[in-house]
Amino acid sequence: MSEAFEKPGIRGRDRTVELAIPPEEFPSETVFHTVRLGLVGLRKAALAMLGVLGFVGVWWLVALETISARVPSPLEVFEAIGRDFTSIRALEYVLFTTGGIYQNLLYTIENVIIGVSVGTAIGFTLGVLIGRVRVARDVLEPPLLVLGTVPIVILLPFLTMWFGTSRIAQSGLVIFYAALTVALVAQQATLNVSGRFEQYATSLGAGQGRILVRVILPAVVPEVLGAVRASLAAGWGFETVAEILGAPNGAGRLIQVFSVAVMTADIFGVLICVGVVALLIDAIVAAVGRWVVRWQE
Repeated sequence: MSEAFEKPGIRGRDRTVELAIPPEEFPSETVFHTVRLGLVGLRKAALAMLGVLGFVGVWWLVALETISARVPSPLEVFEAIGRDFTSIRALEYVLFTTGGIYQNLLYTIENVIIGVSVGTAIGFTLGVLIGRVRVARDVLEPPLLVLGTVPIVILLPFLTMWFGTSRIAQSGLVIFYAALTVALVAQQATLNVSGRFEQYATSLGAGQGRILVRVILPAVVPEVLGAVRASLAAGWGFETVAEILGAPNGAGRLIQVFSVAVMTADIFGVLICVGVVALLIDAIVAAVGRWVVRWQE
């Protein structure tokens, strides 16, 4: 079954080597690439697990050296999560309401997703407009730069005065931050694409509308996706702070109630739940982003 093939790299002499497997039956480069990616993924997962275990170990050692009211042990925190997940007795006494971590976490998730979505839509539109239209850039760019220097949390008292305890009062910080972040990134990405790419498309006969849809937007989206993920990461903190200062529900409201009752383990449990949800949603956004820009591969 074996055949003789000329040995690659040797010229001038008639040297042959017998191959047990014909070249067409060799594993393809795709297989090797897939295996290599799998090994890299396993290595990253192992290192991530090692980091988590190390963090839990340090946390446990610190908990052993102090009282539970200051730093509860991991076991106490996970017991609190199981106890409070669907029903929290403290809410019945403090707020005269029912519910648990699950219901309040859904409230926070909805506000963050809505806030980031609305902010992204506003910021993307403004950023592309500023990057494409010189008049809009001259008018809108200075206010955006000024707003970028303002601490976001300062806006919270005004949102509370204007909108009370409605959802817009909690989502306002997330909307503002997402809109500002996405707008600045989209503007710079649009300016980077405009120029020779636009001129090349024009030389091929593309109109302004076709250039915007087929050249500008596809090139801007990958960078905007990074801004969306950054907005999501910061949005959980802004939303929680807004809920602590005044909200009928939410993870921040739970933290406020638990802090009054000195239920430290329960506070840690809420924070862990928020962190896990944030990681899951970020992973979903990253996967969707890879699918949207799959043409880059």
